[in-house]
Amino acid sequence: MNNVFLNDKNKMIEVTGAVHFNNVMALYEQGVICMRTLPEVKVDLKHLTESDSSGLALLTAWVREARQQKKGIQFINMPNFMYDILRVCGLDGVLPVLWEN
Repeated sequence: MNNVFLNDKNKMIEVTGAVHFNNVMALYEQGVICMRTLPEVKVDLKHLTESDSSGLALLTAWVREARQQKKGIQFINMPNFMYDILRVCGLDGVLPVLWEN
């Protein structure tokens, strides 16, 4: 199942399943709704199973949305396949990815 939801326990947005061109707009809208309830935005990507470049577009759109809402945003637990897309597109160091050990 592809989903974006607010985890009330840890106050983070979680992304599950796959992100592709056919579902990215719905996931974007779900994320924007979740952002409105948070003072600062943290997005957990550990349950993201696959993505094409639309996933990277999703993350950059969420950064833009968070800035419009005057909120900070961080992405955590980014899977290696998503980081590879990020790196190939030259956006490593540009998107706010927090690497937790």
